[in-house]
Amino acid sequence: MLNNNKVFAFAATFLLFGLLLAGCGKSFLEVNEVGVESITISEELGNGVTLLKGTTLDAGWKVTVLPENATDRAENFSSSNPDVASVNGMGVVTANTEGTADITISVGGKNVEFTVTVVNKIIVPATGIQFLSSELELKKGETLSLPGQITLTPADANDGLDYTSSDAAVAAVNEEGLLEGISLGTATITVASKQNPSVKATLTVQVMPFSGDYSRADWTMTASHELMIATNNPEGNSLSAAIDGDLATNFCLVRPGKTSGTTTKVSVPSGSAIYFIVDMKTAQDVNYFRIRHRNITQTFIRWYAFDEISGSNDGTNFEVIATDVVIPDAATASVEESVNIPLPKSNYRYLKFYAQKAQCFNQASYTSQGNTVQIQELYLGVTP
Repeated sequence: MLNNNKVFAFAATFLLFGLLLAGCGKSFLEVNEVGVESITISEELGNGVTLLKGTTLDAGWKVTVLPENATDRAENFSSSNPDVASVNGMGVVTANTEGTADITISVGGKNVEFTVTVVNKIIVPATGIQFLSSELELKKGETLSLPGQITLTPADANDGLDYTSSDAAVAAVNEEGLLEGISLGTATITVASKQNPSVKATLTVQVMPFSGDYSRADWTMTASHELMIATNNPEGNSLSAAIDGDLATNFCLVRPGKTSGTTTKVSVPSGSAIYFIVDMKTAQDVNYFRIRHRNITQTFIRWYAFDEISGSNDGTNFEVIATDVVIPDAATASVEESVNIPLPKSNYRYLKFYAQKAQCFNQASYTSQGNTVQIQELYLGVTP
């Protein structure tokens, strides 16, 4: 009886196991693959993407797959131009260098792509432009950088600006926004966004007569004699020394009747004339000059007077402007810079400063102390 029960239990267990296997086999047979019918890219990518060089973009899982129960949803990525924009297996796009590349996303045999543009600078267009003031007075010959006079909205706008003048003969402006007063009158300056020219602002510029010291930035000088140079040139002697704005340099000429210099030794016969010529590069109204002496101790190296100051527009034919022009207080050591020394108003490109008489130099004698006459800085200007 006991053996029959064991046989029955074994048979029941075997039957149950068989039914389970049959059930499992049936469920496996019901699993079917569903193919991808279409994929669409997100609007974020579909309109194209601009990336700054060196940045990245995660393009993973940015497509919509239909039908929703498609079984193969694995994404694969490729780039048409990896040198410009590369993409890894996870869909991370890296911007490498300026240019464009198409990134392709493949899912279940279907493809979609978007364009990546790599730039060195992300353009932020201006939506507003405003001058700090709507009107400006500018002296003739004076310059002003306009970018420092402009406020942009947004503050980080960088699309660039175009500058124009209603009358460049009165006030001219270049592409960098450097404004210059050319002649007396009024002109309107317009600045506009390069991306959107309708975003703009205007400035009314009135050009007034210039007064004060002229800029010497482009000026040059020549001299009657070669320049003496001492060992290691402690004077900093050069033809530009008097117009370079550097107080460590000095323009030195050997006086008549003297010899000076070691590296370059120069002698000027007694009674000879010496002179220097300033080329202002353009004819300008001048009615004064000013001299800064080398120091407050050596009055014997100063200029005391000029026999003649003349002007020219061709550098060859000079006309006398003034004669016997005295440098006030040249003998007073503590006066390092002269006052503005008046001249009859003239309009020349070249001005020649000529000296021959002994009175133009220290102690009014060719044999007095001092081998050279020196100028640290020379200024020319005009007053109303």
